Amino acid sequence: MQKISVMTKELQQFPLFSQCSEEMLAELLRWPYKRKVYQEGDMVVRVGDTCDSLMLLTEGTVETRMGSETGREVVIDRLQAPKILAPAFLFSKDNTIPVEVLTITEGVIWYIHREAFFQFMTAHPEVLRAFLGILSDRSHFLSGKVRSFAVKGLRNRVLDYIRQHGTITNVGETAEMLGVARPSLSRLLADLQAEGLVERTKDGGYIRNKRG
Repeated sequence: MQKISVMTKELQQFPLFSQCSEEMLAELLRWPYKRKVYQEGDMVVRVGDTCDSLMLLTEGTVETRMGSETGREVVIDRLQAPKILAPAFLFSKDNTIPVEVLTITEGVIWYIHREAFFQFMTAHPEVLRAFLGILSDRSHFLSGKVRSFAVKGLRNRVLDYIRQHGTITNVGETAEMLGVARPSLSRLLADLQAEGLVERTKDGGYIRNKRG
């Protein structure tokens, strides 16, 4: 087993625990926990799984996906370590997770039981405050995501995506993120290019046309 000091450093990379000393985190690690290594393409969470542990992605990248009515999977988000997975469901009355989580790369996830985490937050209000901030930020992100799908058309969603990310490097992956078929996105990008709003890069991606 890793030494406590090495293990606490893995946790200290999270804003949630950034103000915690090694001694404080050693206190948390007295409770039962798991540290699990995943390979690329592993299923971490299936739709309907219960969230009874704080899930901390300490290494790697995962995607959260949700099925649409058409049968197509929509990528909700891509999360890169260090990140907390599904924090909003940890203390929910209905703590079933409505999305699936898959690894995009090799990764490591810690599982700390919610009762242990609750006791730890009770003893350390700075951690509780940080956790509430994380929940608020996550709610803001998801509200924006819902608004994007419900109100904005594909054209505006694509333009917003390019503004936020600077470029579209992979049309297939971006189509998944936006919840559309790849041919539909390709046609729209061609139209936007013809209008002078985006331009094609040498490697086949798309960026905003600064002259447009």
